[in-house]
Amino acid sequence: MTSPNPQPIQAVLEAHGFTHFGFASLQRPPTLDIYRQWLDQNYHGGMEYLRRHLSAKENPESLLKGARSAIVVAAPYPETFPDNFVAPFRSLKVAGYAQGEDYHFWLKQKLEGVVASLKQHYPTDDFFIATDSSPILERDLAYRAGLGWVGKNTCLIDQKRGSFFLLGEILTTISLSAPEMPHPDRCGTCTRCIDACPTGALVAPRKMDARLCISYLTIESKDIPDQDLRPKIGDHFFGCDICQTVCPWNDKPIVAAPDQTETLRELKYILSAPDEELQSHIKRSPLERSRAIGLKRNAIIVAANLKLHELHEEISLLAKEPRLSEISAWALKQLQH
Repeated sequence: MTSPNPQPIQAVLEAHGFTHFGFASLQRPPTLDIYRQWLDQNYHGGMEYLRRHLSAKENPESLLKGARSAIVVAAPYPETFPDNFVAPFRSLKVAGYAQGEDYHFWLKQKLEGVVASLKQHYPTDDFFIATDSSPILERDLAYRAGLGWVGKNTCLIDQKRGSFFLLGEILTTISLSAPEMPHPDRCGTCTRCIDACPTGALVAPRKMDARLCISYLTIESKDIPDQDLRPKIGDHFFGCDICQTVCPWNDKPIVAAPDQTETLRELKYILSAPDEELQSHIKRSPLERSRAIGLKRNAIIVAANLKLHELHEEISLLAKEPRLSEISAWALKQLQH
C-alpha cells in the first residue's frame, strides 16, 4: 500500500485526456440505505441484477483485495468516433451518450491506458477498472471525490460541466484522500427536471421510478410498455435526455430538425430487417443492449406516435411475431386515426 503525493496520478490522468477527476476512500457507501430502500420499493423494475449486486456495492473492496481508494473520472459524451465505427440511425432520437461507440469499450480502453502508466509509478500496487456495469455505487464515489452533486434528476451535476458525462473508476491499493468538502448542492428550489418528465418517473427529488423512465422502457426493459405509457414515449427511440436538457446547469444542445424522409427510411429498415442483420448493424453501439427485438418494439412505438402511415405494412407483418403481436395491433389502431 502506497500513500503518495497525488500529483503523479494527476499528471497521468491528464496525459490520457482526463480533466475532470478526483479521489475517494473506499468505505461503506453513505447512500447504501437509500439505495436499499429504492430496491425495496421495486423502483428498479426488471433490473434484478441491481439487487444481486447489493452485497458487492456495500463493500467495494470485495472487487479488489486490499483496495483502499478509488480514482474517479468523468468523461464528456464523445463528439467524434473511431474511423471504423459508423453510428447507426442518426435521424432517430437517441440519448446523447448512445450516439457513438459503446462507452464500455472506449472508456475502459482509456482507463486501461491510465493503469498501464500508473503501474510504472507504483509497481507494487494493484488496480481494478470499473464502469457502470460493475457493482459500484459510482455516483456516491464521484460525489465524495468532488466531481459534482447528485441533482434532483438523479444525475451527477458539475456547475461548470453540467451532467453530460460518463463516470469511470479505478479501484486501487494506493491510499488517496478525498476532498475535505464535497461539491455543494446547487439545485436550490428548481424542479425543471421533475416537471418536464413526460411519464412522471421522477417521483420525488433524487428518486426515480425506473419503471416509468423512458430510458428504462426503451433500453433496459425487455417487456412491452403499458398502453398508457406508450404515447408518453413520443419519438424517443433509444433513451431520453429530457431531465438533463432542461437543467439550467447544462448548455442547451443544438438539435437539428429531423429529416422525416431519413427517419422513415431508418424505421422501415429496423422493422423489416432480419434480427441477425439488425444485430450486425448495431455492433459496438449501445443500441446492442436492446437487441433486435427491443429496437423493433421501440420503432413500432415511435411510428405509431409519429403517425407514420407509410409503415403500416411493416408493422402488420410484425403482428405475426408473438412477442410483438399486441403492440403491433395497438400501433395499427393508432395509425387509423
